[in-house]
Amino acid sequence: MPRYVSHEGVWHPAKEHAVLPQHSGTDKEVYDGPDRAALLELWREKVETFGVNFRKSPEFLQMLRELNFKNEKEYFKFVGYDPEAAKEHFEKNAHKVSKHEMPKRVEAIQALGGGRDTSGTGKDMYGGFGEEPAIT
Repeated sequence: MPRYVSHEGVWHPAKEHAVLPQHSGTDKEVYDGPDRAALLELWREKVETFGVNFRKSPEFLQMLRELNFKNEKEYFKFVGYDPEAAKEHFEKNAHKVSKHEMPKRVEAIQALGGGRDTSGTGKDMYGGFGEEPAIT
């Protein structure tokens, strides 16, 4: 699931830290950077960010005029929006790290991958050689 961080109506990919162990179980691949799922969505849409800065939005400016506010600062004071606190919140969240670690292998997964013989529990007979095992 893609993760984004918003700043004044513009959505940016959140940062991601991923540790992906290789199938050998020893080597690990580490990725630090923008959320890969978010980057994929942005690439598909051929944009760098989603959303519009609300300070430049015609709908926001029209709403200010309709509600008889002199400017955006007066409106922000009325609704209790602090731009400095919002910027600090954005910077704090933009540096959050999400971990996507592969779960440790369990026996059931190893068995599905061929880790153990489940066909005849080791008593398979080929070609009729030997005695047939007693059925218990």
